[in-house]
Amino acid sequence: MNMGKRIGLLVLLAIWLPAGQAAIRQIEQAFELRPEQLQLPARPDAQLTIRPCTSCRVVALQVTAKTLWYAGMAERQPAGQAAVLEIYRTAGSDPRTLVHVYYEPQTLRVKRIVLDLPQGVKPR
Repeated sequence: MNMGKRIGLLVLLAIWLPAGQAAIRQIEQAFELRPEQLQLPARPDAQLTIRPCTSCRVVALQVTAKTLWYAGMAERQPAGQAAVLEIYRTAGSDPRTLVHVYYEPQTLRVKRIVLDLPQGVKPR
């Protein structure tokens, strides 16, 4: 291949590669929290407040009617807010209980809340 063709190929590649690359955007973030680090809202359209660490500022996230509530890590179907809050009232006193909060970083809207219950505690 002669030098002119090589240069032409390199120019085409240089133009084509950046155009074909999609911008990477973060669509979801998550917190793994102990019960004392958050307050779960009782209403479907309310704020969920989180303190990720003792020296961190409080973070307010928006729970909506579209937020999915799961009673356990292995659950495939959402249990609903009322059921999860009921389980959390008893399991939340166990320091081994964790709550995973998944949210959209652009809107701060909570997509789902998942209880991570200690071994032996049944989600229902």
